Amino acid sequence: MTLETKDCDRQLQTIPLNICTNLKQELETIDQSYLSHTGFTSKSEENYAMESSQSVSVPSTSTHPDSVWQRKVHAYVASSCQEILNDDDFNQNLKRALEAIQAGIQPIRIAAGSSGSYFVRDINYQKIAVFKPKDEEPFAPQNPKWPKYFQRMLCFCCFGRACLIPNNGYMSETAASLVDEKLQLHIVPKTRVVKLASPAFYYKDGSGVKSKGPKGKDGSYQLFLNGYVSASDIIPRWNKGSGFCPLTATEVERFKYLFQKLCVLDYVIRNTDRHMENWLIKYEPGKVLELAAIDNGLAFPVKHPETSSRLRQFPFAWAQLSWANYPWNEELRIFLLQLLTPQFVQSLCDDIATLFKYDRDVNRFLKYSQLRVLRGQIWNLRLALMMKESPAKMVKRPLVLVSRRYRRYPPDDDWNRAFRVKPADFGNRGCC
Repeated sequence: MTLETKDCDRQLQTIPLNICTNLKQELETIDQSYLSHTGFTSKSEENYAMESSQSVSVPSTSTHPDSVWQRKVHAYVASSCQEILNDDDFNQNLKRALEAIQAGIQPIRIAAGSSGSYFVRDINYQKIAVFKPKDEEPFAPQNPKWPKYFQRMLCFCCFGRACLIPNNGYMSETAASLVDEKLQLHIVPKTRVVKLASPAFYYKDGSGVKSKGPKGKDGSYQLFLNGYVSASDIIPRWNKGSGFCPLTATEVERFKYLFQKLCVLDYVIRNTDRHMENWLIKYEPGKVLELAAIDNGLAFPVKHPETSSRLRQFPFAWAQLSWANYPWNEELRIFLLQLLTPQFVQSLCDDIATLFKYDRDVNRFLKYSQLRVLRGQIWNLRLALMMKESPAKMVKRPLVLVSRRYRRYPPDDDWNRAFRVKPADFGNRGCC
C-alpha cells in the first residue's frame, strides 16, 4: 500500500470494520495480481514519472513495478482506506462523506438520468459530491432505472452506443478530469475513482446488504458545485441574435474564453453526449462568470461515432450555437499550440492508459483504439488552431486515427515523424 500502515489503520478506526476489510483485501488483490498481465516494466515507468506533468505524476522512489503502478494509479483512485496522493482537498471531501455514511446520512439517488447516480452528503446534510457506481451505469445489470431495463429487453438492437465500451462511464468521467487538468482548462469538477459502500446503493435482490454489510462499489466521485445552473437556463438569452444580452463587453470575452475551453475538452475526449443540460454556468453580474463541464461518462470512444452508425451521429450540440463561430481567443490558442507537442501527447496517453488499466474487465486492444481516436482529435485540434478555424469549423474536419511511429518516446517535436495518420474507416457502419 502506498500509505504507511499506521496511517491506514487510523482511517480504518472511523469506518465500519467489515466494509474496510473487504476494501483493503480488494485493493491488495489489485496491487499484487493485476500487474502480472499489464506488461508494465520498471524502466518504462521511471521514464513516465519523469515525463509527466506535476498535475498527474507522482515522483517514483522505487523501481519495483508494483510500487510504481500503485503510486501512479492512486493519483486518481481512492477507497475508504486509500487516499488520493497529493490531493488534500479531495481527501478531505471523501473523509466527510465517509463520516456521514457512518453516521447514517446515506447518499440520495438522483431521480433524473438513465443510470444509478447519487448525491453524496456530509454530516450537515450538504451535498458535497456525485457518485456514479460502475454496476449501476445505463446498461449495467444493476441499473435501478426501469426505462433502460425495458430498452434492453424490448429494443436490444438500439441498446447502447456501438462506439463506446459498455459500463465504462466511471472511467470516462475520471479520464475527462485528467485531460482537463493536463490541458489546464479547469472546467471539469475534480473527479476520481472511488470505492464506496452504502445501503442506499442498489443491490439486486438485496444481495449486497446481508449480514456482512453492503458491498463496496467502484465508481466515479465528482465534487459537487454550488451556485451553478444548467446552460439551457441561460444561453438562450445570451445567444447572438436573441435581441438582448446582459453581458458586458468584458464578460462577453470571458464567456467566449470559457466556452472555447469547453469546445476543446469535448473535442479531445470526443464526448458523445454534450447537450445544454450537462454544462453549467455560474453568473453574478459584474462579479462572477464561470463554466463547468459535468456528465462526461459517454466519451473516449473506440472509434469515431460517425463511423459506427448510419443513423446515430452524436454531434457536438454546442457547434450549433453562435458562440461557436467566434474566432479563437488568442491567448488560449497560443497557449494550446505551445502545449501540444508530441511529448505532451505521449505523456497524456501514458496517464490515461495507466488509469484505464485499473478496470480489468476491458480488453487492452479496445483501450489502444481509444487512444488512437484521442490522438486523432488532438491532431485535428492542433491543425484547427494553427489555421485559426473556429470551433464550428473544427468539428467539420476529416476524421482521422493516429498511432505512434516511435516505440517509447517521441524523438523530437516533429509531428509527422512522431505519428502515423490514417483516415477513419466508414465501411463497417451499422444501423445503430
